[in-house]
Amino acid sequence: MIELLDRKSILKLNKTFTSYIVDVQDAKYNPVHNPYEPGIMYFDDNDKPRYVSQEECDKWNKERLLEFNRNKDTADTDTINNSYIDEVAFTFSEHQIDQYLNKLSTGLDYLTEQLDWKAVIFLLDYPTPWLSQENDYQPVKEALDYLRQIGVSEDFIGGFKASGQELKEVTKNLFWIIRCNASLPDCYFSGLCTDFSGFICQYGNIHFNFYSRTDRQEIIRATQDIGLKQVEESQCLDSFTETGKIEGRRIIV
Repeated sequence: MIELLDRKSILKLNKTFTSYIVDVQDAKYNPVHNPYEPGIMYFDDNDKPRYVSQEECDKWNKERLLEFNRNKDTADTDTINNSYIDEVAFTFSEHQIDQYLNKLSTGLDYLTEQLDWKAVIFLLDYPTPWLSQENDYQPVKEALDYLRQIGVSEDFIGGFKASGQELKEVTKNLFWIIRCNASLPDCYFSGLCTDFSGFICQYGNIHFNFYSRTDRQEIIRATQDIGLKQVEESQCLDSFTETGKIEGRRIIV
């Protein structure tokens, strides 16, 4: 089963996940953490740099903050920093991307069933339309078409709740969008009533941020059943190509 839900509905399903999304949103997108400051700047429409005054910076910073406050998620959250344990990343040994995708999708379904997650929820970390970046790379074109087929509109900024065969399908398609559409915000996932936030990075590795020792122990134990192996952060690299370059990865400029 798969459901398309608005952001408020997704954020009501798991308080730890919601708190993580809101914290990430503030750290990454709140302009108070990275304000414009006076100095020499380059502008897209002019090759020559110019000096930007404090007055201009104040105006831009105010506009950016207004936009952030208008778009950010507001939800009931907990303070989770004191509960944070660590981040652990996993990968499969397959180097053929189709075989890897089959392992990834069936593996996530296995964890959902084995650990009684009920379903998996997926959400971008900032309200952005899933279809806001087109891509002419065939696997990504097909993945975007899949989203349209399941009812995603051009302005849909919500998330997905999936289980069973539909979880496998959405995982395969989101893999390509996450891997190649670099202008989209990061996509995170979790189960229902769980204390972790996970993401599949552009290299296909599964990362878990744990906020419960019980969840950590159960997930690490279950990953061994499906052939997942832990990877160090420094080893989180692309294993599908000899060069490490991701074919089809695009960014909007």
